[in-house]
Order: sequence, then C-alpha cells, then structure tokens
Amino acid sequence: MSEYLKPLWVFLGGNALLLVLWLFLPAIGDAGTALSAATAAHADTFWGWTWVVGSVKLFVVVLGELVVLFATFRAFLSARAD
Repeated sequence: MSEYLKPLWVFLGGNALLLVLWLFLPAIGDAGTALSAATAAHADTFWGWTWVVGSVKLFVVVLGELVVLFATFRAFLSARAD
C-alpha cells in the first residue's frame, strides 16, 4: 500500500521544499536586480532581456514546480510498473 502512496509523498515533500524556497525569494529578487544592473549595457542586444531579468523569481518558482511534477510523475510510473 505504501508503494502506491509514494507519488503523494513525493508531491507533498517537493511542495514543502518549495515553501522553504519561498523564504529565499527576496534574495533571489535582489540577485535578479543585480543581474539587471550588471547587464544594462547589453539589454538592447537581446530582445526581451529586461523582462527575463525582471522575472527571475517567476522562473525559479515555475522551474521548481516542474521539477516536483516530474519527480511525482516518475514516482507514479515506478509504482505502476511493479
């Protein structure tokens, strides 16, 4: 029975880690601001660069959630294969 609940625990554990990551979002935002300031001279070279460096926190959260969903999917497939 615990083998079938493994995807649930992977999902809950991963999202709990994302909640811990949430505590560091102000520091991640500051790093994005520093990146924006450091690359201001090259911002006109790359289309959309100002949007990318302004959305660093969004990318971190979305990438973290995609990793959690991928790990949950892998745990689900391993439970089904047995």
